[in-house]
Amino acid sequence: MKDRMISLDVFRGLTVGLMILVNNPGSWSHIYGPLRHAKWHGWTPTDLVFPFFLFIVGVAMALSFGKRMDAGADVSDLKKKVWSRGAIIIGLGLFLNGFPFNIPLNAQMAANFEFLDIFRRFLDIRVWGVLQRIGFSYLVGGLIILYFPRTRHRILAVGSLIFIYEFFMRVPLVNGWGAGSFELADNFIRYMDILLFGEAHLYGGMGVPFDPEGFLSSLPAVLTLMSGFWLGEYLRKPIDHQEKLSNLSVIGIMIFMLGSIMSIIEPINKQLWTVSYVITMDGLAIMMIVVSSYLIDVKKMDFWIKPAIVLGSNALVVFVGSGIIGRLMYMVKTTNAQGEIVSIKHAIYMGIFVPLAGNLNGSLLYALTNIAVWLAILWYLYHKRIFVKI
Repeated sequence: MKDRMISLDVFRGLTVGLMILVNNPGSWSHIYGPLRHAKWHGWTPTDLVFPFFLFIVGVAMALSFGKRMDAGADVSDLKKKVWSRGAIIIGLGLFLNGFPFNIPLNAQMAANFEFLDIFRRFLDIRVWGVLQRIGFSYLVGGLIILYFPRTRHRILAVGSLIFIYEFFMRVPLVNGWGAGSFELADNFIRYMDILLFGEAHLYGGMGVPFDPEGFLSSLPAVLTLMSGFWLGEYLRKPIDHQEKLSNLSVIGIMIFMLGSIMSIIEPINKQLWTVSYVITMDGLAIMMIVVSSYLIDVKKMDFWIKPAIVLGSNALVVFVGSGIIGRLMYMVKTTNAQGEIVSIKHAIYMGIFVPLAGNLNGSLLYALTNIAVWLAILWYLYHKRIFVKI
């Protein structure tokens, strides 16, 4: 098995493309159903993006750590790298959550601006987020890998995290919270985040203070990453590649079915990152890697993969960059043809994409245009061999 998996790079790029598509509609009021997250229980194609990223991180860790260990790398150096990389990813997530730190980007903001507003931003900054969960999972997963070299000890460590999650979710520890509830109002994840961080530091977009990337629900997210790691370890074994794919196709289907069956006793829920959700997404991720590897490595059908490889080559640049640009396009204002003050994004969407394709298809076309723009940017970076890594 080569240390560089082209099929994994392609899988990463396809996931990045889907991320851009679902995160950048022209209007959040006009989106096709599959491009929305499930409202609560269940899943849509949009709910694949985050677990696929974590799974891919795990696979990449197996390939990278394995290569370094084979070359005689010092474990203590790897531990330091895990700590620093995890901290940087978490720090970037906090930066995105705070951006632009109350710095005035339009006349309305400037009219009431005080210098201390920059620091007041920290009074209600959201603590958790996507990058924070990735950084946390990478940090915890990396330390489990490095401190527990034996597979059974790693399984016990991850199993302990799942036990902690299930214990707090199901045992009636606090009156009116948890006790097996997987609903928005009274799940224990919400209670713990309010207790630890306060309502002001939680996501408020679901009608009540609740963070879909909260602390307790980040524990099973470590299982998502470790599932990818164990797959990566299997892929490194000196076994015939087609035999590996055959075995993995069966394993992926069985794991997916197991997750679906588990939903009878624990709902599939991305916001709560339930164990049934983890297992279901793991099964789909395995099948995606099998399909991409079969097409690319076995059938040599690689005529289509270059854009995907390019999209996946600077995933962190895309995530941070699209987050910053998206925020700026909302906050920077302009005047439309009717003399109304609107965001630049609204002006572009209503002025170009709605006349071309209508509200719904115009919103989709706007998102597709975002993919094209980022593909062009990343193609330039790829051509110049510029890869941002931490």
